[in-house]
Amino acid sequence: MARSSETRESGRPGGAGRRLRAAALALGALLLGAWALAWAVPLPERLSLPGSTVVQWRDGSAAHVFLAPDERWRIPTALDEVDPDYIEALVALEDARFWWHPGVDPLAVARAAVQNLRAGRVVSGASTITMQVVRLSEPRPRTLRSKVLEALRAVQLEVRLSKAEILSAYLDLVPYGANVEGVEAGSLALFGHSAGELGPAEICTLLAVPQDPAGRRPSPAHAPRLAAARDDICARLGAVGALPLGDAGAPRELAVVLAEVAEQPVPTSLRPQPRAAPHAALWLRGGSTAPRLPTTLDRGVQQLAERALDRVRRERQRQGIHNAAVVVVEQENAEIRALVGSFDFWEAEHGGQIPAFARPRSPGSTLKPFVYAEAIDAGTHLPQTLVRDVPVQYGAYSPENYDGSNAGMVSLEEALARSLNVPFVDLLAEQGVEPFLGRLRSGGVRSLVDTPGHYGLSAVVGGTELTPLELAGLYVALASEGRARPLRARPLREGQSRSAGIPLMAPGAAFLTLEALRQRDRPDFPDRAALARLPRRIAWKTGTSFGHRDAWAVGVGERYTVVVWLGNLDQTPSGHLVGATAAGPVLFDLLEGLGDGLSQPARPSSDLVDVDLCALSGRLPRASCPHRTDALALRHAVPTARCELHQAVEVDVLTGEQVGPGCRAGRETRREVVVAWPAAVRRFLAERHRALPSPPDLAAGCRVAQAAEPPRITSPARGETTLLLPGVPAEDQELPLIAESSRLGGRLSWFVDGAFVGSTTGEEQLWWTPVPGEHEVLVMDERGASDRVEVGVRR
Repeated sequence: MARSSETRESGRPGGAGRRLRAAALALGALLLGAWALAWAVPLPERLSLPGSTVVQWRDGSAAHVFLAPDERWRIPTALDEVDPDYIEALVALEDARFWWHPGVDPLAVARAAVQNLRAGRVVSGASTITMQVVRLSEPRPRTLRSKVLEALRAVQLEVRLSKAEILSAYLDLVPYGANVEGVEAGSLALFGHSAGELGPAEICTLLAVPQDPAGRRPSPAHAPRLAAARDDICARLGAVGALPLGDAGAPRELAVVLAEVAEQPVPTSLRPQPRAAPHAALWLRGGSTAPRLPTTLDRGVQQLAERALDRVRRERQRQGIHNAAVVVVEQENAEIRALVGSFDFWEAEHGGQIPAFARPRSPGSTLKPFVYAEAIDAGTHLPQTLVRDVPVQYGAYSPENYDGSNAGMVSLEEALARSLNVPFVDLLAEQGVEPFLGRLRSGGVRSLVDTPGHYGLSAVVGGTELTPLELAGLYVALASEGRARPLRARPLREGQSRSAGIPLMAPGAAFLTLEALRQRDRPDFPDRAALARLPRRIAWKTGTSFGHRDAWAVGVGERYTVVVWLGNLDQTPSGHLVGATAAGPVLFDLLEGLGDGLSQPARPSSDLVDVDLCALSGRLPRASCPHRTDALALRHAVPTARCELHQAVEVDVLTGEQVGPGCRAGRETRREVVVAWPAAVRRFLAERHRALPSPPDLAAGCRVAQAAEPPRITSPARGETTLLLPGVPAEDQELPLIAESSRLGGRLSWFVDGAFVGSTTGEEQLWWTPVPGEHEVLVMDERGASDRVEVGVRR
């Protein structure tokens, strides 16, 4: 009876429900445990390994690919970066139900089992794309146990990752022979271009090689086998409608496409991965592990720059010049288009792998245009202004021109065209060294030492150090109406705006400076360029550092600014390291290749106005100036200094002597205009036995009131400190006392600490025996006008 009762109980509907609930709970627990296990067990390590870093050209194509940390060419690739036709073909060929199965395809397993049983051997593995990802990330022996593990791992991947992530992992790991992995690296190795756009033959080849990497890897021996596999895959894809047949609007016949594929040769070798612009790539990469590094570098401009250096490489190396750098910047966006770091990246003896474009070097004369522009911006000079070019002493520093000669007086524009040192050292002394360095720092120069007083007046003639990149930034500012912007080698990010820049100078000052640099009849015009088909109108400047250690050439066209540096990174000098002859030809060759230059004269900027100048002095004219000329000056900084060279005097007609109001009675006089050259110029010419026309002598008993400026002490320099040499008597270390005076005739009286030292004319200098301590030096002319400076003497 009890058994009958139990039977009746178990047959009730309620008993079946409990069993179903128990089964459901058990299944739920099993699924929950499997889900927890899927998250508890780590994913294969290779799925998280970093891949190769790709430095890209500005068009997005690969410029330079770095090996992945595991010494493989493996370029991480997102689905949207691969040709969608390839994705469709891959899924159709390898795993038609990829988008819905849970990692293992039951239908494929059943089909493979039937096929294997009929064949009596393994002819189909039923591997899904997910299972292939497992096998590629965790290689195992091809056994049944391995298949089971792969299936379990595949289910885990499906739990942990999205379908898109699984497919991306496959695209990164699929093998193409040797150490090439992933469809992007494979496409570069097989075809030399990205997998973003692929033709039918390329798609089928990329699908064929991974099926048997050892037997189908591109080589002459494997070519027949690879071609047969490719053609078979194309036919299979065509049969299921997964082979691209052309544009949707005009598809071609399948037979035509298959025939075209069959006619195309298969690759017979793996191409090297792109390794262009190695200096730039390493410098831009730094410590980044990002898979993609977009840049502003232009493939064509980079190749043009490399070829320009390569053409002179052998000759320069014979001359003892082993390193070089080129920087090309497109001015509109301040974007770097080319960076070359040396003649040969693989040359080890002379530091070929050092990026010379980022190494500070002496800039020679290439900074003179910025002192020139500042003088115009400050309203103290114009291009036509006459400046002194005579020997000068600033304490222990005595600047000299490159050729060792002096011109006496030259216009500021000519001084820049001839790259004279003395006038620009004088200008820098007027402007101040620290303000000048501050402007360079505002222009992006970071290589300068920050210690005040570290640099002296030689800063304008090569006494500083800056990189070719920094120099390019300064000249881009000149080309950009005086506004300095950071140079960019990386494109702007989404939402990032261009920098408006920092004004280094007025637009008009930049314009007048570039106009001076566009003059062709100059000493630094290279001989090679005279024979070349030059760009139309470019501005350029060359520079040579002290001791012939650096040769520079900088050019500014309508679109591009180019900097060329040649030298030796170990500071070895060479007599051939002269800017005009060593670097200049490379610059002009490159600018010619770029086709850059102004076709028409540049239009003056709106902040320039016409002014009337004395034709001789380049200053505002006095009534006594006989000739005048038109010039451009900044509206806000028109020079106020009047011409000091022309002076009107009254002369006795009979004696030719100069007279004044107090001694005019009883004389017949006439008015004459005489040129009163600065005392330093008169002194310079007198020492070389070259006389200037002298003004008329004063008649006996006459005094003449001249509208002259006060005298100005030029030696010793204001704030100068002199160090006495130990063991040498002070009288053998005398200091010159020199002053500028525009006053015709008359004498200058000198005082040190209130004590009279002696008197001179404007053409003479006086010598003072220095005494340790702080001193006041004063000079006074006959009118009582004076100048004074504070100087120090130290032992």
